[in-house]
Amino acid sequence: MRLTRLFLIVALLASCAGKAPLPAQETPHCQDVYVFAPGNYIVDIASGAEVVLDPGVQEFPLFCSPREARKYVDREMAAGRVPEGDWRVYRLDGTFDDLAQMGDNGSYSLSRLALAVDWVSDQ
Repeated sequence: MRLTRLFLIVALLASCAGKAPLPAQETPHCQDVYVFAPGNYIVDIASGAEVVLDPGVQEFPLFCSPREARKYVDREMAAGRVPEGDWRVYRLDGTFDDLAQMGDNGSYSLSRLALAVDWVSDQ
């Protein structure tokens, strides 16, 4: 009797498993958040000016590491989707939780105004 009950419970759970919704994709938990932007922002940051990136003006893809950001911008320039130029990688003031929004393709971009607080010199 117990074996039959156990079998029925397992069968019931297995039949429901295929119908359960998929869990939502979690936002990456990065210590720092990086973005690429024009190289001339380095001068502004070095002089103490606030460099504010506005996602209402331009989309800014976000990354967990400077290497990811550099690889992305280089690939996009080579493909012609980003114009050739002096693109640099910057660290933003904030975390993924408060800066990121997920796009339709599963990538993340800036969701609100954010300060670029430092640049990555070794790319």
